[in-house]
Amino acid sequence: MIYLLKNSNNKNNKFNLFSYSRYSRYLKIISTKSVIFLIIISSVISNSIVLIQNNKYERIYKNLEGKEIKLNGKIVEILNEKYKVKIISKKYKRLYIYLQSKEKLEFGDEVIVYGKYEIPNQARNYKGFNYREYLKTLKIIGTVKSGKITVINNNSINSIFTKIDKLNIYLSKKIDCMNLSKNEKSILKGIILGDKSGIEEEIIEDFSESNISHILAISGMHISYIILIISFVFNKLIGKHFSKILTSIFVFIYMCLTKFPVTLVRAGISSIVLIMSNFFYRKNDIWQTLSLSLIIILINNPFSILNVGLQLSYSAIIGILVFQKILKNCINDRLEKINNRAVRKNQKKIKFIIKTINSKIGQIVLDSTLVTISSMITIIPIIIYQFNKLPIFSICLSILASFIIAPIIVLGLICVVFDIISLQILLSYILKILLYISKLGSKIPLNNIYIITPNIMFIIMYYILVFLSFYVVYIKIDKNLNTFQFRIKNLISLIKYKFNQNKKKIISTVLVVFIISFLYYSIPKNLKIYFVDVGQRRLYFYCNSM
Repeated sequence: MIYLLKNSNNKNNKFNLFSYSRYSRYLKIISTKSVIFLIIISSVISNSIVLIQNNKYERIYKNLEGKEIKLNGKIVEILNEKYKVKIISKKYKRLYIYLQSKEKLEFGDEVIVYGKYEIPNQARNYKGFNYREYLKTLKIIGTVKSGKITVINNNSINSIFTKIDKLNIYLSKKIDCMNLSKNEKSILKGIILGDKSGIEEEIIEDFSESNISHILAISGMHISYIILIISFVFNKLIGKHFSKILTSIFVFIYMCLTKFPVTLVRAGISSIVLIMSNFFYRKNDIWQTLSLSLIIILINNPFSILNVGLQLSYSAIIGILVFQKILKNCINDRLEKINNRAVRKNQKKIKFIIKTINSKIGQIVLDSTLVTISSMITIIPIIIYQFNKLPIFSICLSILASFIIAPIIVLGLICVVFDIISLQILLSYILKILLYISKLGSKIPLNNIYIITPNIMFIIMYYILVFLSFYVVYIKIDKNLNTFQFRIKNLISLIKYKFNQNKKKIISTVLVVFIISFLYYSIPKNLKIYFVDVGQRRLYFYCNSM
C-alpha cells in the first residue's frame, strides 16, 4: 500500500514544462501591484497629455491654414534661411514658428510679424517623411512668410541666454579662423557646437550611407569630456567637492550653447544628477536618472518621443548598460580558459596575445568595441524601422569612428580656447581621417541592405528574444545569483533537458510554423496602387501588398 501511494504521488507531481501556475509565479515576482498601478497611471496620464496636445495642434492648423496672421514673438534661434520665433500669446503659449524673411534680425529681437501662415506638410508618400510630425517634436506649428516685420525691442530675452548666444557666435568665428579646410571647419562646428548648417549635402550623405551620422550628433560623449576637462582644471583650484557645482553649471551652459538637442539633454540631465548626488553624498541609480531625464523631456514636449535622435539615444544607452557587462564577462571568461590552456601547452604566441588584450590599452580598445556592439544591438531595429535599411558594416565603421571622435572633441575644445597651431594641424589630420572613413563607408558594396518597414510586432519579439537570451547568458556565467535567479537557472536546465528529450518534435513544429508564416506573408493579397509624389514629377508604380 505504501508503494502504491508513493507511486501515485510521483504521478501527480510529474513536472509539467508548460505550467501556467509555474510561470505566473515568476511574473508575480517581477510585476507587483505597485508596478502595474504605476504603469497604468503613467500610461493614462501620458496618453491624455498627447491627445490634448494633438487636438491643440489640429485646431491651430484648421484655424490658421492659408490665412494672413499677425503674431508677436521673440527670435530665439537664427538659421540659414529662416528664424525660429517663440510666440508671445496666451492662445499659442510655449509654441514656435519658423519665420521666412529677407530682413536681417538679431537674436533676442521682439517682433510683430505680419504674413501668410503655411501649414506643415504631412507624409505625401507611403510611409514617407512626415514634416508635420517632425515639427511637433520641436514645438513648431508651421511657417510664416512675412510681408512686414516690426521690431519692438532688442535683447528682450534673458541676458544670460543672450550672452550664451554671443559666446556661440564667438566660438563659431574662432573655428572659422582655424588652420583647417572649409569641410573640416563645418564638421568641427557640427561636432563641437551642434551647428550642421554649413556641412555640404554630399558629406552628410556620406555619413548617412556609412551609418555614422551619430558622430555628428552631440551626445553623452561630449558631456563626458566637458566634465573631464572642467574637473581636471578646478579640482586643484577649489577642491574636488566644490568643483562639482562648477562642473554642473558648465554642463548646463554647454546645453544652452548647443540649443538643447534631446540627445544632449538626456546626457546633461543624467550627468548633473550624478554629479550632484555625489556632492550631497547620495547614491545614484542610473535607471532612475534615465527615467527622470526622459520625464523632464516629455513634460516639456510629449511629441519628443517621436524624435528619432531621442529613440536612438535612449536605446543605445540601455543597450550599453544591459549588454556591455555581460559581453565583457563572457569574453574574460573565454580568455581565461584560453590562457590556462596556453599555459599548460606552453603556447607563447597565444599567451602574448592574451597579455596584450589584458593590458590597459587592450582593455580600452575592448571596452570601446563592446560599447559600440552593445549599442548597435538595441538601435538596429530602430534604424530598420525608421530608415528601411539594415547596416552590415556599420559596427566596424562605428568602432573606427569611436576611436577618432574622442581626440577630435578634446583637441577641438582645446583649440577653440587656445590658438595652438600644432594642435590645429593635428586636428586637421584627424578630421581628414574621419572624412575618409565616411567616404570609404559610402562606397562599400552592400554596406546597406534596403528592406520594407517591419511590423512592430517583429521588433517587439526581437527585443524580447535578445533580452531573454542575454539574461540566460548572465545567469549562466554569474556566480553570485540571488534566489530568484537560481530558480530561473534550474528552470532553464529543466527546459534544456525536456528539449533534448523531444528534440525532433520541437524542431519539426518550429519548421512547420515558420513555413506557414513565410507562405502567409509571401503570397500576394489584394493588389494596391501607390501614388508617389517626387517633387514636381509624378511617378506611378504597382506593388502587391505583403
